[in-house]
Amino acid sequence: MIMPETPKGHPGVAQVAIQMGQTTGKNIYRLIKGEATEPFKYNDKGSLATIGRNKAIADLGKLKFQGFFAWLIWMFVHLISLMGGRNKVIVFINWVASYFTYNGGSRLIIRNFKREELVEKDQQVSQPD
Repeated sequence: MIMPETPKGHPGVAQVAIQMGQTTGKNIYRLIKGEATEPFKYNDKGSLATIGRNKAIADLGKLKFQGFFAWLIWMFVHLISLMGGRNKVIVFINWVASYFTYNGGSRLIIRNFKREELVEKDQQVSQPD
């Protein structure tokens, strides 16, 4: 969002969207109550990025980390941001299992198909009645 104090806008990261959503929700509530709205103020909490096993960076204002410790910070922040204790436990168990088994986990769904059948179905759908 471009504002006088941020002429280049805000970073395109989830933290901006989360904070904007919170401000929007509070402002809708204020409008319902007949109160004045508050302007959006972005609070930069820092940046985290992981680039692989045991490799990450954490830029938390004056504190900067890299490597394994930054990777642990990245994991912790992402775990606590999940909704519900069950989700946190399941994700943590999956991460631990993947870490020790070196299983990256494939998210591909592979099945046999005949290209001719797909082309035929596509033609049927795209032809007007």
